[in-house]
Amino acid sequence: MKQKILFSLFAVVVCFSAPAQTNGSRFSGVVIDSSDESPLSGATVFIEELKRGGVTDRYGEFSFADIPYGTYTATVSFMGYHTQKEKIKVTKENAKKQVIRLKPEAQSLEEVVITAKSEARQIRELAMPVSVISMKQLQGTVNNVQDVLAKTVGVTVRSSGGVGSASRISVRGLEGKRIGLFIDGNPMNDNSDFIDINDIPVEMIDRIEIYKGVVPAKFGGSAVGGAVNIVIREYPPKYLDVNYSFGSFNTHKVSVVSKRNIASKGYEFGAGGFYDYSDNSYTMRSPFQDGLTIKRDHDEFQKLVIGGSFKARKWWFDLVEFEPVFLHTYKQIQGIEYNIRHAHSHSNAFVFANKIEKENFLSEGLDLDWQLAYIYTDYQFVDTASYRTHWDGTTYPAVSQYGGEIGKWASRSKSPKQTLANKINLSYLIDERHSINFNSLLNYAHADPKDELKDKVIGYRTNFKSDMLSWVAGLNYDFRTSNDKFLNSVNIKFYYYSMKTRMASVLTNHAEDIDTRKSNVGISNALRYRFTPSLMAKASVGYDVRLPAENELLGDGYIVAPAGNLNPERNTSINLGILFDKTGKSPSNLQIELNGYYMYLKDMIRFTGGFLQSQYQNFGEMRTFGVEAEVKADITRWLYGFANATYQDMRDTRKYEQNTQVPNPTKGSRMPNIPYLMANAGLEFHKENLLGGKGMNTRLFADGSFVEEYLYDFEQSQYQQRRIPRTLAFNIGFEQSFADGRYFVMGRINNLTDRRMISEFNRPLPGRNFNIRLRYVFK
Repeated sequence: MKQKILFSLFAVVVCFSAPAQTNGSRFSGVVIDSSDESPLSGATVFIEELKRGGVTDRYGEFSFADIPYGTYTATVSFMGYHTQKEKIKVTKENAKKQVIRLKPEAQSLEEVVITAKSEARQIRELAMPVSVISMKQLQGTVNNVQDVLAKTVGVTVRSSGGVGSASRISVRGLEGKRIGLFIDGNPMNDNSDFIDINDIPVEMIDRIEIYKGVVPAKFGGSAVGGAVNIVIREYPPKYLDVNYSFGSFNTHKVSVVSKRNIASKGYEFGAGGFYDYSDNSYTMRSPFQDGLTIKRDHDEFQKLVIGGSFKARKWWFDLVEFEPVFLHTYKQIQGIEYNIRHAHSHSNAFVFANKIEKENFLSEGLDLDWQLAYIYTDYQFVDTASYRTHWDGTTYPAVSQYGGEIGKWASRSKSPKQTLANKINLSYLIDERHSINFNSLLNYAHADPKDELKDKVIGYRTNFKSDMLSWVAGLNYDFRTSNDKFLNSVNIKFYYYSMKTRMASVLTNHAEDIDTRKSNVGISNALRYRFTPSLMAKASVGYDVRLPAENELLGDGYIVAPAGNLNPERNTSINLGILFDKTGKSPSNLQIELNGYYMYLKDMIRFTGGFLQSQYQNFGEMRTFGVEAEVKADITRWLYGFANATYQDMRDTRKYEQNTQVPNPTKGSRMPNIPYLMANAGLEFHKENLLGGKGMNTRLFADGSFVEEYLYDFEQSQYQQRRIPRTLAFNIGFEQSFADGRYFVMGRINNLTDRRMISEFNRPLPGRNFNIRLRYVFK
């Protein structure tokens, strides 16, 4: 895990900023490609004598305020181009913009050999279908990763409540564990019990890559249907960043992060932390009792993260990194069907990670990325209330003589778990046309759940130690023509897992041993053909496997029982698409993309109820046809707009009811609890010094989202009404920066019209709410 992974847990935003000067002038200019004079967005401009730096905007422009009069050296660099030094003279009379032309150079990246393009564009031009969201366009207009993904074509993020509630990513209708979640290429799915996507502040994200259908082998892990990779920004060698935000429902978030380098020794030190708190006390209409309005008053959430990192860049390896992190979470349980007043959960997690990188490892052209992480988590659930409460405040007996509000018995569970994860990635560039990549991801987890109180109620032990081992190995081969018109990418993956545990038998009151081992193979091929520098077509076909996750196999020690007989999910997918991309080639930066896809999922893993405990089971088959379209453009120099739409038709194809020969009454029906028609659109106005003065930047935005009515469960009778109504929601906001990005004030209003919002399984979401954020950056 990288140091950047640590920082992805902290609310940190780093900009190039500088102290104000009292007697000077402005130095500004534009950085362009010397071959076609297209603007270079994201180029770095550094004034050597003043130790001040900046990054060009989407038009390739940069500006420094209050530069003392004199002559300076400006170093201009951009990935894929030759670094250039320019002599500049700042005088009282000289206010002319400097034009800096960079010459392209050939660059070899992990997946492709390219000539001078932005990383976001490089990823978009891979053979597999992928959406890339550059955070340069969205910073200041979103509160969290969920807001970012919700704007993306083919993607929905569904949460069950307010701050701290579980969020599930859905890509083309496949969701949860089926979608791989990665931070800088490191899989996070099995750590979702203490890490959520909204823990990652958007200001520190460089880009978000959303792979659809086919997932590159270099990521490791197992996923079917797609993956989300969050790439964290690089930072200057010295900074301090402080954030504070306040929002509706008594929500407070504060973070502090610092970094310091000792360049002479090649050492980098980082430390920081954040604390989130929210009452989540919004009012909702009960989905179970007509006319009942409920104020959520038992949904408090707290999260604390503290960590540090150390990097060495001048040892034999190019990078050696050590990173410790501590996380603490406390969450009350909010009742929706029943009034829960006392049950809560809390967890602690300790992480220690080590990373080693070496270019030309053992052989010229062979790059090594080696990572090792140890994670200890202790999740505890407490449900010992001596009585239960009706919504009107009257009380009635607990679920057992030992107390309890939820389920059939009282509980005071403790679920410690130890995880050891190792990732090895070897990348070898054979020549400009051929490259291979090998990735190995090995995970071992040991859990020891206990719940003596529940065992006392039931009369025998129900939780046992468990051990799980999983290994995913992937091999990727890329071939491209010398003119980069044609690209073919082949991926092969091998999956293996084993599990040992015991499970209580309802019939005999004795424990049964579970010892299972399973393996599988997945393969995919993706093609891309470039008709013109801006127009390309893509096609891919894949057979992917998802191994059952730890909590699906091992349970959680309380509600979810182990399920040792689970089979891996298997998905066959076909994707066809076309991409027109003028990013960096015209002032409009126009992007138009159209995709069609087919998927067939077998052995779907689904959460089901049971007599004593619920568990995950394999549940039938599902077929999907879908189409998605998106357009983005800079309408003017000050106005950016986007629009997208998704249609996905997902049908139940099971011939018989589960484990029976009874005909399936819902065969051919649309799958419930998954939206099938969605659309998003938005506008953003941005202008420097709109309010007068110097070193200021203003951004105003508005966006909207539409979701058509859909079912949250199968309707097998005309008398069953199991529908989530059509929703149309609007959001507005602003960002104002001062002193060349040293001070920020940001605000956002979600659900402006206060529409009733319903999430999965008919769960009410917050109505209109706001957020105000203040930020200070010192560098």
